Amino acid sequence: MIKSVKHILLLIILLFSIKAINAQEVIIGNITIIGNNTTKESFIIRELIFEEGDTLSANDFEEAINASTNNIVNTSLFTEVNISTNINNNTASIEIKVQERWYLWPIPQLTIDERNFNTWLENPNLNRASAGIFLTHNNMRGRGEILKVLLMLGYNQKIGLSYEMPYLNKKKTFGMGFQSIYTLKHEVNAITEFDKQVFLKTDNNPIQRDWLSTLDFNYRPKHYLHNKFQIRYHKWEFADSLVDFNPYYSPDSTNSLQYFGLYYKLKLDHRDYKPYPLNGYYTDLVLSKNGLGIFDNGLNTFSIKSTSRKYFQIHNRFYGAVGLIAKASFGGFQPYMIERGLGYGRDYLRGYEYYVIDGQDYVVAKSNIKFALVPKKIFKVKKIPTEKFNTIPISIYLNVFADAGFVNNKQIYSTTNKLPNDFIYSGGIGLDISTYYDAVARVEWTINAWGESRVYLHFIAPI
Repeated sequence: MIKSVKHILLLIILLFSIKAINAQEVIIGNITIIGNNTTKESFIIRELIFEEGDTLSANDFEEAINASTNNIVNTSLFTEVNISTNINNNTASIEIKVQERWYLWPIPQLTIDERNFNTWLENPNLNRASAGIFLTHNNMRGRGEILKVLLMLGYNQKIGLSYEMPYLNKKKTFGMGFQSIYTLKHEVNAITEFDKQVFLKTDNNPIQRDWLSTLDFNYRPKHYLHNKFQIRYHKWEFADSLVDFNPYYSPDSTNSLQYFGLYYKLKLDHRDYKPYPLNGYYTDLVLSKNGLGIFDNGLNTFSIKSTSRKYFQIHNRFYGAVGLIAKASFGGFQPYMIERGLGYGRDYLRGYEYYVIDGQDYVVAKSNIKFALVPKKIFKVKKIPTEKFNTIPISIYLNVFADAGFVNNKQIYSTTNKLPNDFIYSGGIGLDISTYYDAVARVEWTINAWGESRVYLHFIAPI
């Protein structure tokens, strides 16, 4: 009798356990999307990490909702993304509500021929300014296609056209694109002296002409895995005064140069919000080849570059981030016109914004600890009639940081440069603001290894 009771109790416990396990499973039911007046539904569905009919555990279901929300936000096509669920008998109905951005931007352009805003602030004037218009459509035909037209006049002239189609096949894994840009310059960075760019200018004829055309192929087999392969054609023309001033500016001091190149980038991107991440990680590998032997110009260089960044929450409103950038170059002589060490784009050390560090190989480590003074808040400006512009998010962070790096330079053009082949480092504090249409602004006080301390302004995330 006692054994029978035990068996019955065990059976009841087993039945309740099975029911509890089943209760923790969620079946994905109907998926509904609202608010996508322009964007195709299939484009949004592509960013979900679940499909109708999938069965997920309760924990996996919650993570899938959060990850899918981040994926849609990171398309940069929407000001707001909300995914709501209604679970009935273990079946979840999904409603995705999006608020589309404004996609067509005819933007007047005023650019200064400087590496960054801080170098211009060192000697602010508009003599090296160019004006024009930049027309971009970020969501053509509602498929995430990007069309850009650029026309610049003034100090430097530029005309360019680019087009990107993210998906061509039914699985939405393969895409293509192209770009063609023609640039005419009256002043260029001709050499580096005392670790700063020295510019050479011509009054009448252009000092440099540059034509770059590329054909791009993109492959995205998984949500966070991106592949980009690019075929490049580059043609340059230089004034005699330029190659006389710096004989190492072009291969064999030639006045004209043309070559084909290959470019490949493998990217793994798990950031929660690309313009200003707080959690997740990013890593890439870039292979670049200049010169394929088609033209007899003597250019034959190859480089490998990798960037990795990790973002994490330390506790409550405290966050951390670390980054590592490394590049190695191989092959023959690198002319000054294509040699890129530190000080260009995102490859720089904070505190050295006024300098360039020439070299073929380098490594940079960056670190940040930040506190959310104002965690993300969203404001609605009722006086603005359209929701494409009246939704304003804002976040403010106080941060402390430290950077370190080293540049290896085997081609010494000038003995006045002291930063190559030397260990450099810096640290400081800053205030970051993340807001409207993925905009980021940073004000930082930094001190470098030379004891120089200054305030700098930037418009991208610190790491």
